[in-house]
Amino acid sequence: MGHNSRVRLNAAHGNGYAVPADDFGIGLVGTPSGNVIEQNTVSGNTNGIYIGAGARDNLIRENVAIGNPAIQTASTPGSQAFDIINLAPAGQTRFDRNFCVTAQNAPCPELPPHPHPQQH
Repeated sequence: MGHNSRVRLNAAHGNGYAVPADDFGIGLVGTPSGNVIEQNTVSGNTNGIYIGAGARDNLIRENVAIGNPAIQTASTPGSQAFDIINLAPAGQTRFDRNFCVTAQNAPCPELPPHPHPQQH
């Protein structure tokens, strides 16, 4: 992705293999800046949302990245993959209201417990 782009309302499923671990569903690779990745659904990829080391001043907002890595990653020794992986320097990527389970250098809020219906 280049500069000042928006990736919005997409579904990215089933991208990448366990090796190399830099495969992803949606990614910022190279030196992208000023991009917004928002309201996407990302699952079943080696990595869900991948932010490379050269990324600067990007916003990752209101995405659902769950079920990354895909199941085959767990069977590959030494591999690591995440729902959201941020390799950019601290403070260069802003995160706002994303839902994920696994992350590296990115907030992954706990999902609220499922409410149980009241029994009468």
